[in-house]
Amino acid sequence: MPGVVALTFDDGPGPYNDQLLKLLAEKGVKATFYVIGSMVAENPQQAGALKKILDGGHMLASHSYSHSNMDTMNEEQLKKEIQMTSDIMFQNAGVRPAYMRPPEGRCGELCTKVMESMGLVISHWNVDTNDWRFKALAPETAAVKSMTEINSVILPGNPATDSFILLEHEIHKFSVDLLAGRLIDAILAKGYKFVTMDVCVGKPAYLPGSTIPSAASNPINGTSGAVPPAVTSGAVPSVEATADVTAKAATGGNSNTQDNSAGFVQVGAWAMGLTAVLGYAFF
Repeated sequence: MPGVVALTFDDGPGPYNDQLLKLLAEKGVKATFYVIGSMVAENPQQAGALKKILDGGHMLASHSYSHSNMDTMNEEQLKKEIQMTSDIMFQNAGVRPAYMRPPEGRCGELCTKVMESMGLVISHWNVDTNDWRFKALAPETAAVKSMTEINSVILPGNPATDSFILLEHEIHKFSVDLLAGRLIDAILAKGYKFVTMDVCVGKPAYLPGSTIPSAASNPINGTSGAVPPAVTSGAVPSVEATADVTAKAATGGNSNTQDNSAGFVQVGAWAMGLTAVLGYAFF
């Protein structure tokens, strides 16, 4: 789908979630929240955030339970990471996410195989704010630096042909106070619409058995749209590549609030120019 940006927030729900949801509501923007299960388990006061996210018309997705490198885990550990987070989401919001994002983008052969067996879409990104890198800087400096890829990749693009999956974090104060509103305004001014990952990719947001939010609660910038039906099998949905497949190299760092790709692949999907970064294209 050309002309859309899937705005995604990792590592929550954090202390600034209410503020972020208020900002998104004021801007009329829908986003996808990649939740760390332990953020809820270890901070029970954050459990209510999951329902608030859904009630705001946003999408919930999994970012593992412990935010550990999934390529160091065996099959049992991988399944536990997903199942524990899925259970927390179901208990608190009534949904089991079909989309997951591995910490630091690391999901090798075994991880991919396990995620496929669980019916999950492994979803990466193709534009990164890198806000975690700048958290120690003065807020304004951090916000300016975090706009680098937006200014160099999204804004020079063409909404008639291009679409993007944008990564930000909700746990850094400057990201919510300054960066989120700034990037939203810039991207909207360019003519893009913000959508959730399921709309961007065209695959259901939640697994069978979920209480799917109503269509009225999931508008695209204020326009109601039907919620896709639940997936009906354990197979990972496929997206036909219609553009060149190019490898993206890993970058360094080891912060717990970091999300770096680790040799994943960008698959140019849809002839109209959307680049969907989906883990089942991993090799």
